[in-house]
Amino acid sequence: MSPERVARSVRELCTSAEALNRQSEELVCFAKRLVETFNQGGRLLLIASGPLSGVADLVASRFLHRLTMERPLLPALSLCHDLSLAASLARDGQTDQFFVRQLRTVTSGGDILLALSDGQRDAGVREALAAARKLDCLTASLAPKSQEEYEETPDFTFHLEPETPPRIAEASLFFGQLLCELVESELFGI
Repeated sequence: MSPERVARSVRELCTSAEALNRQSEELVCFAKRLVETFNQGGRLLLIASGPLSGVADLVASRFLHRLTMERPLLPALSLCHDLSLAASLARDGQTDQFFVRQLRTVTSGGDILLALSDGQRDAGVREALAAARKLDCLTASLAPKSQEEYEETPDFTFHLEPETPPRIAEASLFFGQLLCELVESELFGI
């Protein structure tokens, strides 16, 4: 253990916050689109690659329950936790269909799909973003700056500065909670 390790981690976390701050106008625009979507009966659907699945679940729960105040639920759903479907698709070599099959089941268009990426190429996330477009959903991604672009560019793209898995997870959770905070503020005047 060393103070240098602590200092390095704090620097990386600050760099993440600064990166999101530089994208604040686009983040506010995205939050406004999310408010419009909620007001029109749409939902926020979250997907994530690898270990960020838990972050997607937590962010969805912040919208469903509360972040800072008692309020009505906001319709958000994480598509990351169907283990039976994941196992069945893996057995058949179709892991890239994990999110697509769920999307086709839960959306009739007019929703927003937010993909959290850990920087690794994830065929499931890529396929889901393409399918969401075809299903008339707005798309957004949050990924490390170094990640290659998707074939079909999302409507909103947010870049993270950190490259290490722990900092990517922290920055993704911060982004999700900040998004919820912006939406709560707009809808409920807090």
